[in-house]
Amino acid sequence: MAFLLLAAQTAAPEAAGPLRPDPHVAPAGPGAARGALIWLHPSDRDGAPPDPPPWSHRLTGAGWDLWRLDRGGPADPLDAGAEMLVAGVTALRERGYARVIVLGESRGAFIALTALRQPLGAEAVLLVAPAAHGTAPEQRPQALAAFAAALRAARPEAARRLGLVLFRGDAWDPDPDARAALFREAAVRLGLPRLIIDRPDAPLGHAGQGDPGFDARFGDCMAAFATGIAARCPG
Repeated sequence: MAFLLLAAQTAAPEAAGPLRPDPHVAPAGPGAARGALIWLHPSDRDGAPPDPPPWSHRLTGAGWDLWRLDRGGPADPLDAGAEMLVAGVTALRERGYARVIVLGESRGAFIALTALRQPLGAEAVLLVAPAAHGTAPEQRPQALAAFAAALRAARPEAARRLGLVLFRGDAWDPDPDARAALFREAAVRLGLPRLIIDRPDAPLGHAGQGDPGFDARFGDCMAAFATGIAARCPG
């Protein structure tokens, strides 16, 4: 009997629809947590879904439960991923989480971008280096058009705040000037507060969010913006 009780106490938390709790962060549950942070990682091509960026620990350390939308293999469709995200948010709401933050990187960010056409009701949706169309020059027009189309389809009920992070030297970015302008225009149309970290001098490259320097420089303002606290990000 004692063994069965111990097993029940240490059992892994159940999934919430397509979401699963991060194995490294014990969830407090909807009654005690400040809310739920959903992590949408870059494409997983080697069977090891990437971990959340270092700066996200500022949220989990402040009482946000961490949930993951893991997708594996070469097939990682945007529309299907967006529907999975919507289903996950719905499942978290049904569990009692009143506040949800969505953080996507690379293809995960493009999935989150695609999901903005749905009334997610997120506290914030943060898009870090969104990418889904490859690095070849001939793919850039399609990549930019898809980015613009997703923003045009975005609904104001999707989030209370929108954030975008772009990096210098990102081979996946088809046109950072145009993407920053399109994002600003969309946020104005939607009437939503926006955060844009637009190609800081460091860190560089598509995976810049994972650099500890990004956490040191921008972690505080990212976490503050995500949770609705006024903050000014470094230039």
